[in-house]
Amino acid sequence: MNKKIKGAIAAGAAALLLTGGAGTFAAWNDSKDLNGGKVTTGKLAFGDTIDSGWYEGTDTGVTGKKIPDITTYRIIPGTKLTYKATTSFVAQGDNLKAKLEIAGADATNVNGFQWEATKFSGDQAISAAGEITPDSGASHAVTVTKTVLFDATGIANQAVTNDLTGLKLKLSQTN
Repeated sequence: MNKKIKGAIAAGAAALLLTGGAGTFAAWNDSKDLNGGKVTTGKLAFGDTIDSGWYEGTDTGVTGKKIPDITTYRIIPGTKLTYKATTSFVAQGDNLKAKLEIAGADATNVNGFQWEATKFSGDQAISAAGEITPDSGASHAVTVTKTVLFDATGIANQAVTNDLTGLKLKLSQTN
């Protein structure tokens, strides 16, 4: 056989192998669309902070006078200062557990300053401990107060500056 015939036979055999032989291959199959649906995310967010600031000689209810500029206030032993923030929030989500707090307040006695527990009032969606009950997305108004007592004596606690600027409202998911 000459080289041209051998080449043609080899090329034909190669083509036959690449096409899977002389027959065809077919398999039955089927598919069905499923309705997976759509899911929407919940929301945990603040609305507007309506009012905030420091008040003197107060506890819950904030009955003392508002301090216009805390940086010029000179505290004396036995004085309580209360930070009050009135805000709104939305807590929406199935199985959502969340908490509202004033963060950044030092819980220890630093230079005679003793922080008390944060208090909440104004809406049934929040417990006395700050736990939030989620709902369908309604906005809730709440007043949050954080009180600090200056209860120091002695020369070491005179003319001492304590930084109270680190306070912030915080909403956190807890689950």
